[in-house]
Amino acid sequence: MDLICKYVFKDSVSFGESIDVHRDRLIVKVGAEFLAIPKACIKSVEADKIVLSEFDEEEAKEAGRRWIEEKSKPVTLEELRSYGFGDEE
Repeated sequence: MDLICKYVFKDSVSFGESIDVHRDRLIVKVGAEFLAIPKACIKSVEADKIVLSEFDEEEAKEAGRRWIEEKSKPVTLEELRSYGFGDEE
């Protein structure tokens, strides 16, 4: 079941966009925040949208912050160069 790059709805209202699945959570970008919502809260999945049931929003925000800390790391200049970025002559 593909859960990435879909619009996410809560209470029939557009809520955000799914960007990742990490462990047992759906990562949803909501404005400038990232929420990590338990997959158990997914009511339905359609071609271009996911509908959620109720969930603890504060807990999802905290789990989203943990996801950012775990997944975000600084990239060194050497890593950038290995991907083909950097000084071009």
